[in-house]
Amino acid sequence: MTADDHGAMVVSDQAGGVFSVTFAGKVTPLADKTKVKNPAGVAIGPTGFGSYAGNVFVLAAADAKGPCEVERIDKSGAVSTFAKLPDVGAPATECRDLEFGAAGTPFAGKLYAVASGNATIYAIDGSGKASAFGTYDKPVAFELTTITFPRASDSKAANTMLIGMRAKGANASKVGRIGMIGADGKLKDDVYLVGFIRPSGFAWSPSNFGSYADELMIADTGRLASENNNERDGTVYRVEKGIARGFASGLMDPTDMKFIGAKAVICDPAEKGKGQGAIVIISSLL
Repeated sequence: MTADDHGAMVVSDQAGGVFSVTFAGKVTPLADKTKVKNPAGVAIGPTGFGSYAGNVFVLAAADAKGPCEVERIDKSGAVSTFAKLPDVGAPATECRDLEFGAAGTPFAGKLYAVASGNATIYAIDGSGKASAFGTYDKPVAFELTTITFPRASDSKAANTMLIGMRAKGANASKVGRIGMIGADGKLKDDVYLVGFIRPSGFAWSPSNFGSYADELMIADTGRLASENNNERDGTVYRVEKGIARGFASGLMDPTDMKFIGAKAVICDPAEKGKGQGAIVIISSLL
């Protein structure tokens, strides 16, 4: 999920397709499921990324277990393959997230794709050339979720990439963490935050988000509803002085979160039951 220049949401649907959605509930297909199958992360090209400013990029796979590719939807609605992700010991399966590097950081000018199947983040340049930025399978293989970039004022994590991660096969519930990755692609020994089940979406609240302005918000998927008797253990946390505190609960499987204007927008593919997703909006009332 991301936001376009007009304040609408651009979202992908696990059933296929990419859509523009307004806060009034108007849905406009950008590419239907015959053109983009099994999509995951979406991102909009910034100025300076080749000639693709304003184009929508989608991390997707031709079939659910197939390798991930980056598709491009141009302003006319035409869909083409922009980048193929090379194998890194194993194919780039389990597409997760797609984000442009933050301006003014060492990551600027590149598009970053997350494939959890081989625990790899890829860097893609404006010509569509993709290479492994880092693989995180030692000492254990990690399930990767979402990436973002901290504010320049963040003394702990400035000029790093933040990544949601959880050790694959871990039995303990709260071993999920937000790791820090340097510009060299190496995972730092120190972690940004720990104590989650599966941190899958995080962003800083805007200055007009009431009493909770300028705080890091984290959506934790929890245990997947399909494996957990549909228990609503999805939670949103806010980080205050380095401590994660509960902000919203009762979600099913929140898998992504962004701020659009003064609203937190959460994608939950199981909110209304199996195969029945929803977009959840949270506004600060304080």
